[in-house]
Amino acid sequence: MISEEYMIEKLVDITPPNISLKGSQIIDFHYRAGSLEIIVTLDGVNSDFRFFFDWTHSFRVTDEGDLLKMLGEQKGKMRVGIYKVEDSSYLEWFNDQSFNIHEKEKIIHYLIVTVNDIIDVLSSESPVISNCSK
Repeated sequence: MISEEYMIEKLVDITPPNISLKGSQIIDFHYRAGSLEIIVTLDGVNSDFRFFFDWTHSFRVTDEGDLLKMLGEQKGKMRVGIYKVEDSSYLEWFNDQSFNIHEKEKIIHYLIVTVNDIIDVLSSESPVISNCSK
C-alpha cells in the first residue's frame, strides 16, 4: 500500500563520466516485448546516445514543465542526466498495483532527465548506454 507519509525521493546520479547530457532531447523511443529503447540527441555532438533497458516493467514520459512538485522537492538537484531513484513512490505504486508479485526481483527506478522530458523506467536490468551515429 502506498504510504500516507510525505516521502521525498533520493536521486543518485549514475550518468557515465564520459557523457554530458547537457542540451539533450529525446528524438525517438521504442517499446517491444519488455524492452525499451530511448534515443537522445545532444547539441553539438556528432552521435546520438541510445539507452536500452531490457526487462522493463513500466515506464512513463512526462514533460519537465509538468513536474513542478518533483522539481521543487529536489531543490535544484535534478539536472540533465540519468539517475537511480531511491525511496521511489513510482516503484511503490507499481508494487501496490501488482500486489507485490515482483518483490523478490530487484526492480530499480531509473530516471532520465533531458532538457524537455523526464522518463521514468522501472527495470530489472541496468540500462546499456551506447553511441549511435546520426
